Amino acid sequence: MATKLFMEQGYHAVTTAQIAKLANVSVPTLFNYFPNKESLVFDEDIEREERLLNAVLSRKKGVSILDALLDFGLKNPAFNSVNRKLVRDFRNFIKSTPELSHYERQITMRYESSLAKVLQKEAKNKLGDVEAGSIAHFILDAFFRASDSSRPQKTLESLFEILKNGWEE
Repeated sequence: MATKLFMEQGYHAVTTAQIAKLANVSVPTLFNYFPNKESLVFDEDIEREERLLNAVLSRKKGVSILDALLDFGLKNPAFNSVNRKLVRDFRNFIKSTPELSHYERQITMRYESSLAKVLQKEAKNKLGDVEAGSIAHFILDAFFRASDSSRPQKTLESLFEILKNGWEE
């Protein structure tokens, strides 16, 4: 509800009082659930992180971490052709709003840290902090780049191929 209103009227034009009124709650009550205005846009932040980590932790026996994460990414509604316009509009909205771009980067950094820890725990070969963090960064960046691509599924698959097979000059 809030995101739609922000996208229609502009992030800075919509007040938290308007959002609270639409939700039939007071502004203080709104802030009991959402710590700031930016979090109203990223309202599924925690759940997304849990799903990301769960893709690795709950993968079936014999499924590699990268295959589990690729499958997770390909199942993302952002890669469904029916949702392409909505995804493009949302991505443009985030990119054009400095506060939201910054907030998204903070979330992504937290996801990277969480994913790196899971990679260290789950990887067959020991990973150091720098290696695990770099791999987590590349994986999350691949999701973003693919969602911004005109061919998201193909882009994601090719980026994961680089991870699986390495890059040859």
